[in-house]
Amino acid sequence: MKKILLLTFLVTTFFGYTQTKVVDTRPQLEKEDSNDMYTQSNISTLDLLEALELAGVRAHKFNIGKMKKEYKFLMFADEYINGKLVKTDTLVDYTNEYGFWIDEEYNPGYIDQIKVFTKTEENFATINIRTYALGTTKEINLGKTDPRQFYNWRAYKDTQWQLNTKVPLLIFASSWLDKQYNFHRFCGVVNLKDNDPRTQELLDYSPNYVVLSYKIAEKDD
Repeated sequence: MKKILLLTFLVTTFFGYTQTKVVDTRPQLEKEDSNDMYTQSNISTLDLLEALELAGVRAHKFNIGKMKKEYKFLMFADEYINGKLVKTDTLVDYTNEYGFWIDEEYNPGYIDQIKVFTKTEENFATINIRTYALGTTKEINLGKTDPRQFYNWRAYKDTQWQLNTKVPLLIFASSWLDKQYNFHRFCGVVNLKDNDPRTQELLDYSPNYVVLSYKIAEKDD
């Protein structure tokens, strides 16, 4: 009797361990975060962008319009102190053309957007510029004369290309001292525009700022 019971136990154990495994059909996100530690269903794109901003990181994306031929593509950083241009750095000197493959055939194309990622720590910023054809990283380090002073990024609204014309994309600008109340303030405007009073207030009052702009120009013969 003992032998029969032992045999039954061994057979049951054997078949229990050799049964067909269940295929994991859960969604990929559930596989990667099985305990829903990050409450994925409640997290929006805005939440992620705000979290990045807490770390000093922001993503800026600009539609610059369509082009039908090859041009020079340049980007600049113009630094101003008390409203006067003091330095210009060329960040990109390239072309608007890029290449892509469809059905094993190479095709030329022309950029229609620019992305700028910024990582900011007080008055110091690292910027990463990207198009379909290139990626480059530069640094901006501006002055700070008051411990209360802070810097912010502001983007321009109208960024369509104009031939042989600098088109501004972003401003990295300092706060300024409100002498009446003895604290640092910053213009509340979010989207900058030419001939706009609030944009002009920022340009007039910020003691130190950098304008990032691009230029589409005819190629040299």
